[in-house]
Amino acid sequence: MSQVRIIAGTHRSRRIEVQDAKGLRPTTDRVRETLFNWLAHDIYGKNVLDLFAGSGALGFEAASRGALHVDMVDNAEKVVKQLLVNKKALQFENINIQRTFAKQFINKNEKKYDLIFLDPPFDNDDLNTISAIINDCAGPDALLYREFRKNQVINDMNPEFWTLHKQKTAGQVCFELWKKEDTLSHE
Repeated sequence: MSQVRIIAGTHRSRRIEVQDAKGLRPTTDRVRETLFNWLAHDIYGKNVLDLFAGSGALGFEAASRGALHVDMVDNAEKVVKQLLVNKKALQFENINIQRTFAKQFINKNEKKYDLIFLDPPFDNDDLNTISAIINDCAGPDALLYREFRKNQVINDMNPEFWTLHKQKTAGQVCFELWKKEDTLSHE
């Protein structure tokens, strides 16, 4: 078991335990710091979806920085159990944790999110699949974060709905922030 540090907010410097699980690769402090600098004022009071929660680093960081509500989703039993332990230890009442597959969650979901984190394990193609069907989960002007391995073939988001806002590479990790466009204004 390892630990990840919450960078800022109400739980600054608190550490969360991370299960050792196949494919689980917490977003590094450096990448999270850059991401949350990009987001700056776009977290407070927002509804957040951490779809491949894993360590929970992104969702817990968002909650610490004032997100109104955070839904964390992961399909691995021991990972979800650890997320629940961390939620309880941090006393976050505004976090909901569900054990299910990302695609199943999206197909059943009726909520709209202001901020969505997509950071699946590098050893699968879930990012392309989920990126193609995530539009209905995103509210107006939503932001969507994607993280993937540098040499992975990842499709762009649908340009009818999304515009690339920021993009960066750190070592073997590529990460980007997309903004949902109001399609009514384009008609």
